[in-house]
Amino acid sequence: MIRNRVNKFFIALEINFAGKILKIEEGEFLLSTFKKGDLIQNNCPFLELTLTSIPENELVNLEGMLLVAAEKEFNVDVDLFKANQTISVVIYNRTNIYKSLSTLNQSRNDLYFLKRELAQKNIELIRLREIAEKANEEKSRFLAMMSHEIRNPLNVILGYTELINKEKTSLMAQEYLKYLALSGRNLKVIVDDILDLSRVEAGKLELAKDAIQIKTIIHQIKNNYKSCSIDLGLDLIFNISEDLPDWVIGDDVRLIQVLTNLINNSIKFTTNGSVTTTVKLLFSDAEKAIVSFQIKDTGRGMTKEQSSKIFDEYQQNRLSDHRIHKGVGLGLSIVKRLVSLMDGRIKVDSAKNYGTMITIDVPFLLAVNQTKNNEIVLAQKKRTSLKEKRILVADDSFLNLKIISHILKREKVKFTLVNDGVEAIEAMDSFEFDMVLLDINMPNLKGDELIKRKKEMKLSNSDIPYLALTANNAKEDIEVYKGLGFSDVVPKPFTAKQFVSIIKEHIF
Repeated sequence: MIRNRVNKFFIALEINFAGKILKIEEGEFLLSTFKKGDLIQNNCPFLELTLTSIPENELVNLEGMLLVAAEKEFNVDVDLFKANQTISVVIYNRTNIYKSLSTLNQSRNDLYFLKRELAQKNIELIRLREIAEKANEEKSRFLAMMSHEIRNPLNVILGYTELINKEKTSLMAQEYLKYLALSGRNLKVIVDDILDLSRVEAGKLELAKDAIQIKTIIHQIKNNYKSCSIDLGLDLIFNISEDLPDWVIGDDVRLIQVLTNLINNSIKFTTNGSVTTTVKLLFSDAEKAIVSFQIKDTGRGMTKEQSSKIFDEYQQNRLSDHRIHKGVGLGLSIVKRLVSLMDGRIKVDSAKNYGTMITIDVPFLLAVNQTKNNEIVLAQKKRTSLKEKRILVADDSFLNLKIISHILKREKVKFTLVNDGVEAIEAMDSFEFDMVLLDINMPNLKGDELIKRKKEMKLSNSDIPYLALTANNAKEDIEVYKGLGFSDVVPKPFTAKQFVSIIKEHIF
């Protein structure tokens, strides 16, 4: 059976030197075409001149010949062997093989051109990626610059609002000041959200790993909303479990940002009733703890479809309830990203007209032996007084200098105010100071350029702490400033309490 199938793919002939077929020895390939007595050149014209030049007793192989028979073309290989007065001819049908080779060669050619096209596409993609990265860098630079420009006047607004609040004013003025302070804080949150979203997208936002107290953080947030509760006519309730760990490793700034965004969001959609923040321990062992933060409101609630979309960017502007709320819809998107960075999880439970509860569960490593160390540091801070301390402040913003002067006057500080780095150097050439505060972006000589000349300062001014006054207060920015020689950063906008607290941490 196998031999019969093989016979169909070849034919063996015996011919004389003139090409006349003497006999058909074996095989069935084109058996009806090759007949005894015919000239083999009739179907194999490529043998026309070959037969006379074949050497005796030597196998000659012809590959890839074209044979035409019965109006069809066949690709064949031919073996010729000349002995005595005859020539043995074996013709092999290689049509399918050569077709496969032709297809393979075509595929190989196609692959070559495809690879060349892919290489060109890769070059184009690299170019487009470089353009995108450059555009992203430009966007980050623009946002950082705009942040600085916005935070400077915002620092003045919040600073003077805080100072005026401490003065005796009419009830109407006090009400105006409350709304002014609330709007200023909302603007600060929006600026922070925009910058943080940009940092997260660029992969540059890293969480701090400091020893923090969750109870202290919640009490701080509670104090921030004291007046807000009265102004809005809502009950802002805070429930804190007593079994929370004393100290954990985390980022207090980002945790406050997450909880503040959630509370603000609940307040926006609650016209009456309450917003309740509950903090409780879910799990703890010798190394870690999982803490649950729940923010529950009695507001309008949401449908399941709305609940599934509230963490999308700008989603607030797409809500279908025809109500317009303040903000740009970035707060909850930032919350989701920050919770993810904390390795936490977030869940939304809501019902239309019954309110909403958002729960985040965050794991924390425990800060072992941190309590005693922090008590010592806090005790040292409480004993620090700024009275009679000599502080030099350099800032090109007249209003910022006015705010700082009011704060330092209350602390009975002997301070000197200058407008740029050049004036700061002139002042340090003439007087000794206990601390220097430098705005980063100043004309003539910027703060980050002046700090590089710290060791050249006369008197004892080369050994005192220098603080940076700047709106660039991301973790990577602070690391850069500390690397230049600054002891710390005073972020704009700042409260009087925050400003004094940072100075007390570093003054001798």
